[in-house]
Amino acid sequence: MKIIRTSLLICGALLIVFFAAVFLLKGKRQPDGVIETSIPAASQSLIPSTSPTLTPTPVPTLTTAPVFTPTPEPTLEPVFLDSLEGYAPGDVIENELIDTSNLGMYFTISEINEGDEIYQRIYGQSYVENPDIGIDELRYLKLLHVNFDGNYQVGELIVNASVASQVSEIFEQLCEARYEIYSMYLIDDFWVGNGTDSDTNSIDHNNTSCFCYRPASGSSHISLHALGLAIDLNPQQNPYVRVQGDGSLSYSHENASEYVENRSSDIPHVITEEDYAYQLFAAAGWTWGGSWSNPIDYQHFQLG
Repeated sequence: MKIIRTSLLICGALLIVFFAAVFLLKGKRQPDGVIETSIPAASQSLIPSTSPTLTPTPVPTLTTAPVFTPTPEPTLEPVFLDSLEGYAPGDVIENELIDTSNLGMYFTISEINEGDEIYQRIYGQSYVENPDIGIDELRYLKLLHVNFDGNYQVGELIVNASVASQVSEIFEQLCEARYEIYSMYLIDDFWVGNGTDSDTNSIDHNNTSCFCYRPASGSSHISLHALGLAIDLNPQQNPYVRVQGDGSLSYSHENASEYVENRSSDIPHVITEEDYAYQLFAAAGWTWGGSWSNPIDYQHFQLG
């Protein structure tokens, strides 16, 4: 009896399981006969309700390499000297340093005062105490000229105060025209004991000069050089000559031999009436020794 009861319980349980299975399968069958497996509700919460939206990975934007534009070099303004300060007579200055549009700033006129540098250079030599001219009547010119090599060179002159501006302007015009002058030093740089012999020494060195308190050549009267009113320009190419009785010419400076008789204006640095220096001095009222009959002083310009 006990065995029968147990068997009936087992059979009942199996029937319940069978019918439960059939019920589940029947409830999930699709119209097309496909059976859908049921997923427990607890598990359903783990499945996303919608398919995830795929966001495409952005393609990196290629940045164009910057084009290098070189910074233009600044235009450098030329650097010119604004004066001759610091330069001594005879110094050669590079052409690039000279402002040719403003040459006047390289031409200065200064008083000469007792005890100053210029006074000490000339006192007892080209200037001595005298009854004809005082130191206050003279002026020191520092200026620029073009030498025989075509380079700018510092020069100097001492002239009478009354013609200082005029002489400075003439030499500025000569410089502007690149008129060549061998050298321009005070005659004191060639001093050999007296004015006459020192003038000869200066001429032998082809030096252009003005003031020297001395007598005129071949005379006991003072020269206009003694008053700062006469200038000797490029004396080697423009010598002082005398006409002899037979018409021949005599001269004192051997370096001038080739220029005594050949006075062609085609020869460099020879002064004729076509020469620019002659034209400037003549226009300013100066006379030229080259027009004299005897002696003939081709280097010499004077006022008075």
